[in-house]
Amino acid sequence: MSNNLKFIWIDDTPEREKSAQNMGEALKTEVDFHGLKSKNVNEELQSILKGQEPDLILMDHSLDQADYEGIRSGSSAAAIIREKWQSCPIVSVTGTDIVDMDTRHKSAYEAIFQFSSISKNYSRIITIAEGFKALKQSPLKTIDDILNQLKVPDDERSKMAKIFPRELKDNFQDKSLLLEMYRWCESTLFKRPGFLYDRLWVSTLLGLNPGGFKQVEAKFAAAKYNGVFANDSDERWWKSEVLSILGEATGEVGLPWKIGRALVKNKKAHFSKCYVSEEEFPETVAAVDTTNDAEWHPMKLKYTDPHPLFEDMLFFEELRIMEAAD
Repeated sequence: MSNNLKFIWIDDTPEREKSAQNMGEALKTEVDFHGLKSKNVNEELQSILKGQEPDLILMDHSLDQADYEGIRSGSSAAAIIREKWQSCPIVSVTGTDIVDMDTRHKSAYEAIFQFSSISKNYSRIITIAEGFKALKQSPLKTIDDILNQLKVPDDERSKMAKIFPRELKDNFQDKSLLLEMYRWCESTLFKRPGFLYDRLWVSTLLGLNPGGFKQVEAKFAAAKYNGVFANDSDERWWKSEVLSILGEATGEVGLPWKIGRALVKNKKAHFSKCYVSEEEFPETVAAVDTTNDAEWHPMKLKYTDPHPLFEDMLFFEELRIMEAAD
């Protein structure tokens, strides 16, 4: 899957060394395991920091089997590592329920994975490591450099530059810039539909269900996001490019969820339907409730309300929730 990458796995559970070996073999990546059981965490970290900076660190969140007088959490260990390796991505590997983790602890990591499902997240781990490596090889010096790394379409560059957070615009000399860029991509650019759409959103935009979009996906290959931190297991498409390709493919002008159906020769089995009423032409995707793991489905706008947990953002879609029953 990858090569020429080096990971360091820091953990106080010796049995996880086998998992580190399995990861290295599966990803064709060097994974150097450092066991901390009954060891002084600070001393071990100082020893690790004398070596070469890796492309990514995997960190156990709970270090309760390490020296009792030492550091007790991965987030505290991560803070020490950041003092020297300011642009090294750190992901947490934990047996702790992620929902119960303190927000301050979560912010210490670029991502958090349950140990029990670590192999299911190999693709994302590689994406993070390769993305940071690419950014280190081509240092960011201007806003145009960021736009180039993201491979933003020409007609979207000016809008994108306007919504970059200050941390990205004003800190090109700061070594933590890469961390800020990754976190903004994950929390905003990839998370909020607007510039980029995930599979459900792009299917609905074209008036299709995901199975229908699968039938014509190849037509939109040029719209697929392939900039830094692109993840093939969680694809995104540039909305503006999708609409441009749709116009060229159909030669029609109109609402995309209506003209898009011509792509599948108007076969009803491939059409999107409103989750609430099964009416045709749902205009948006909305959550069924406010929980963190709520399902999102295509819906007619008239059956939705603005989502109370998401603020409107310039150039991004308004996120909505299914209207409460009377």
